[in-house]
Amino acid sequence: MTSDFTVVLRGYDRGGVDRLLAQTDAALASTDEALRASVSRLLQAPDLVVVLRGYARDQVDDAIRERLRRLGSTAGLETEPRDPVPASFVVVLRGYDMAEVDAMYGRAEVAIRSDDPFVRASTRDALRAANFRVRIRGYDRAQVDRAVQDAVRRLS
Repeated sequence: MTSDFTVVLRGYDRGGVDRLLAQTDAALASTDEALRASVSRLLQAPDLVVVLRGYARDQVDDAIRERLRRLGSTAGLETEPRDPVPASFVVVLRGYDMAEVDAMYGRAEVAIRSDDPFVRASTRDALRAANFRVRIRGYDRAQVDRAVQDAVRRLS
């Protein structure tokens, strides 16, 4: 199976994703309801490993949500990730300063895991006020902006 996912610095293991999606596509082609239900449960909590060079997690997550929809499952379609992992961004010629983004996103991940409302609120406000410098060879600005908006939403 050949996937059209972007390979990024920190993404899901390519072999694991390909195996999971091949299994899912086989279940979609099947009329066996037990198989479809089993694969649907598997997709609701996939055990995908983040590796140094893997498939872009947001693209894979979208593909999993689409396959869940096609299997007829509504569980797990709009839930928060079970364990936040560092965001993966494409490096472009002119993008946001990678060190600044990594530091801010690291702080956001800690706050998302926290039950302290003050930590969550202060981090949410810092994310809203973030003004990353643009550098040669930096993170894609549109991807970072979407990740910041998502983190603000999750902290609200």
